[in-house]
Amino acid sequence: MPRYEVPPNTGKVRVVMGLAGTYAVWNGKIGKNQFRIHVRKRETAEQIAQIINRREHDGAVDVYE
Repeated sequence: MPRYEVPPNTGKVRVVMGLAGTYAVWNGKIGKNQFRIHVRKRETAEQIAQIINRREHDGAVDVYE
C-alpha cells in the first residue's frame, strides 16, 4: 500500500489518462509544482481526486488497489 505525500500547494486535481492505459490524478502543473499519482482503475483515481479536492487527507493519501 503506497502512501503519497500531498503538498499544501496542490490545488484542485483531476483524473486524466496516463501512459499505457493507466489513469493519473494530476494537478495540471508542470515542473517543480507538479503532483501526480498513477493508478490502474478510473474508479480508484476518482476516489483519490475527491479526497484531495475535499481536503479530507492529513497531508498523505493511501492508495489501495
